[in-house]
Amino acid sequence: MEKKEGSGASNEISCDITSKNEKDDLEAPQDKFYVIYILFFFLGLVHLLPWSFFTTATEFWMYKFRNTSINETNSEFRTDLQAQFNATVMITLQVSEVAFLFVGVLWGRLISVRVRMIGIFTIIFTFFVILTIFVKVDTDSWQSGFFGMVMAITAGINSMNSVFTITMYTTLASFPQHYLAPYLTGTGLSKAFTSVLQILTLASGLSVQNSALLYFCLGLFIIAITLVGLVATGRNQFYLYHMRNYQVGQIEKRVSFREGRHLLTKIWPSVAMMGLSVLTTNASPTALVVSEDEGSGLWSDIYFIPTITFLLAAICDLIGRGIGFRYAPNVGRHWWVIFAAARLAAFIPLNMLCNAQPRNHLPVLLPHDYQYIIIVIAANISGGYLLSRSSYNIANFVSKEELKHAYHVNMLFTGLQMGIFSFISIVSVKLL
Repeated sequence: MEKKEGSGASNEISCDITSKNEKDDLEAPQDKFYVIYILFFFLGLVHLLPWSFFTTATEFWMYKFRNTSINETNSEFRTDLQAQFNATVMITLQVSEVAFLFVGVLWGRLISVRVRMIGIFTIIFTFFVILTIFVKVDTDSWQSGFFGMVMAITAGINSMNSVFTITMYTTLASFPQHYLAPYLTGTGLSKAFTSVLQILTLASGLSVQNSALLYFCLGLFIIAITLVGLVATGRNQFYLYHMRNYQVGQIEKRVSFREGRHLLTKIWPSVAMMGLSVLTTNASPTALVVSEDEGSGLWSDIYFIPTITFLLAAICDLIGRGIGFRYAPNVGRHWWVIFAAARLAAFIPLNMLCNAQPRNHLPVLLPHDYQYIIIVIAANISGGYLLSRSSYNIANFVSKEELKHAYHVNMLFTGLQMGIFSFISIVSVKLL
């Protein structure tokens, strides 16, 4: 475990925790073939998979909500539904997350962790099946109704995801700390994975609808594999050993308001870092940025957004997370928050001055593709780094016994900030 910052007393606590963890590791069964380690990677991958599928399938959504009278998806002819889609998805995702984070903390503990996880993924799988069915349904005559249905499915999936988040961090707190790495790597790789799938399906030569159908079917396959892995944990000795305190019939202890407030005073830098990162993402209309050469070929019209806005961004985010796993400068807590605030002050205006369309107010001061690419690289490497450090630093701020509840407090306040900042995305689009 990483060395704690601060006084000698905190270093003694760190040593005690490390020795306890080492003792637990010696007594624990082996994770044969790294089955649980790999499962945690898939849980991270699937955790953000629905969100990634909704945000990266840009070509499909632009087709579904196009102006049917001219049958055109070019940014010059974008409808209100096309322009507002990504911003509305962000609001729907984050408001539903806030609501069900509280549900997960208050009542999720009444259901055993394993049963909760299996139930969550079964519901997510069902919602995804419904959405996949509607890929081939003609919705041109009821675009507004379909828009509302998509948002309802988005809210349903993300409600389950928010309960999953609380459950997953309860699980992670019971395993050795290095098992956090595959989970965070999976969440980071989720965006890259879906971006690659999107590019491959677009390159398949299939129609927009057929490529989207293939795209969503591949997502269903990954969710199904993860669900099978969760069911199989009932026979895995390594998993059962570490989760021995969360068996069926046992009710988890709920953190009190006083305990939560005390933990918040310890982990506030991580909460603030996450909030500033969420605000930076929400206020940056990157999904609307188009190539300076739009209308001149396949690269600018079809592949630019999935390759640069999503795939390159995801790869850089993953690089940032990898750096964060391995390198943590020995600085005071407040410097982490200052770094996150400086990142916000830099990248929100830079993204808004790129070639995001449509726009009626702000000028395009950064019209070239290479300028946008540089911004994407810098923003996502720094964002991935902050995300990994915000999670890892929590274990340095609290004791092993407090870790599970510290994760819960962090997720609650992060979710609350997501809900508060979700409407910024609409404001950003209107300001363009």
